[in-house]
Amino acid sequence: MEMSLYTAPAPNTPYGIQTPLLQINQYPLWSGYVELALYFTELAGMLMVIIALLEVAKFKSITKSGSIATFIASVLALGFFAADLGRPEEGIFAPIRAIQFFPYSWMARGVIFVSGLLLFSFVYMVMKILNKGGRITTLVVAILGLFAGIFSTTYSGFELAATTGVPFWNNGAIPLLYLSDGVFVATALAYILAFFIKSEEGARVRFLMVRLQFYSSIAVLSSWFLFMATVNYLYVFNQVAFYYMLSTSSFALDIGLTGIVVVLSGFSTMPTFGFLMKGVQIGGIMDLPSTIKYIMLATAIIALIAGFLTRADILLAGQYAYQLAPMTPFQLTNSQPVPIGAFGWRG
Repeated sequence: MEMSLYTAPAPNTPYGIQTPLLQINQYPLWSGYVELALYFTELAGMLMVIIALLEVAKFKSITKSGSIATFIASVLALGFFAADLGRPEEGIFAPIRAIQFFPYSWMARGVIFVSGLLLFSFVYMVMKILNKGGRITTLVVAILGLFAGIFSTTYSGFELAATTGVPFWNNGAIPLLYLSDGVFVATALAYILAFFIKSEEGARVRFLMVRLQFYSSIAVLSSWFLFMATVNYLYVFNQVAFYYMLSTSSFALDIGLTGIVVVLSGFSTMPTFGFLMKGVQIGGIMDLPSTIKYIMLATAIIALIAGFLTRADILLAGQYAYQLAPMTPFQLTNSQPVPIGAFGWRG
């Protein structure tokens, strides 16, 4: 096995090993494809959950526009996964090959879950646009999409936390963070869609999404702190990754933007409870004041940016530590036939 000279270029850390070691990890070779794939997975997955619950509550306009947004996000999620696995010219075959690799590839299982989300979101979208299918059929498809959305979003966290052999990610807080982040960004997109609905339904959805945005932003920050508090320093490269992540401008921006969302959405929830200022009457429903509507529109856009940074920060910090560390026995087991950086296989 090739010998290499290793120096840990970890910013703001005392670590640096000047000695020949076993071959330094050349994988993962992740690019923006995986960041975007993970992001659109959570966006599509949790938006499908929100839309399905609104379908149960008999909302109409928001479920139609939401179904289209969910399907587009699902296509983008699967497309970016396929592009990464196929590099990207063979990406079109990735969903098909996932069936072959399903028994032993964690990535293949993730692709199957996202494919299921894509299928159910497509069927649901067609039913809503064409106004076809009975109430029971629509509910069944929506609920199936709900479960596919939860599985896809949560699984993407477990995929990192338990199956890749990267110690920095071996943390049970990641699935929780990814789930809360999914609700966070999906709520933001749902509010943007509801912003353009002028009926009583739009007012009701805006009320719901303002509150959910506030609660989900608190959940994201809490999950972040849980993750950072449970990083295992017994493995030195975990600490390297931890300090690397803290030193990046994207992490500071991520936490800062999430904090802004907490403050702005918290302020915007006050009218929904009858405080600060009165809303506007639309029919028999109280709508948000115009000022609050636009504050929340800006807040939702900020949340979409912060949500992407959350996925990217954890992915890149883990990759950084992984590429610095010497090869580990885990990589030589038969359970992963190719380098772990490929999550199971790569075309």
